[in-house]
Amino acid sequence: MNALFWQRMHGGATHFPIVLLMMSVVFDFVAWRWHDEALRRGLQLAGLGSAVVGVLGGVGAVISGLVMSRGEVLGHGYEKFHHLFVWPAFGLSAVLVAWRLCRRGRISGIVLGVYLTGMAVASGLMMGAGYWGGEMLLGAESQNPPASASTSPVDEKLVADGLQLYLLNCAHCHGPDARGDEGPDLHGVKKSSERIASMIKNGIQGEMPKFGAKLSDAEVQSLITYVRSLK
Repeated sequence: MNALFWQRMHGGATHFPIVLLMMSVVFDFVAWRWHDEALRRGLQLAGLGSAVVGVLGGVGAVISGLVMSRGEVLGHGYEKFHHLFVWPAFGLSAVLVAWRLCRRGRISGIVLGVYLTGMAVASGLMMGAGYWGGEMLLGAESQNPPASASTSPVDEKLVADGLQLYLLNCAHCHGPDARGDEGPDLHGVKKSSERIASMIKNGIQGEMPKFGAKLSDAEVQSLITYVRSLK
């Protein structure tokens, strides 16, 4: 299973938790304000079911995300902002749903209000995580260079993969457009591919972190191909 497989799995697994957690809050809020006992119980059951399935879907999103980032909990750039929302959202919703299941779904009054507030916060954090995930994708699209007649399909794929890796690992220092920020502008780099690969893997003391333990040789090659495409 390659990186593209996990990217697709992650993208598919992230949408359901966001929607389901939001719907669980809506169901429970309506149930909280509703007076008909039978309908209220039905809405509470729908709220609990949505929350449980949402958290289970979140487990899939977390696992696929960790595989994509090779176990990196925070990361850099857009990925870091994405994870700063993901972890508290997932943790808070998982704890609240587990607590509610332990009570067999029976909560009412002030306790339900506290639960709803917590789930609303978790849903908001999930939406924030989705926003930064979208920023990673939009950044990739906006920075993807147009294909030329002399560019092979293999090179196009390497450039596209390299761009994704760049946005996840390098953009926080070199800028989302690779024009430089804390790190230098990467357009028109004259160094050899071997030298670039060595810098990526081994870093530069005091200037650039090592990525040899995080990126495979194929991923390093994709990054180099992307850097070479910058004119």
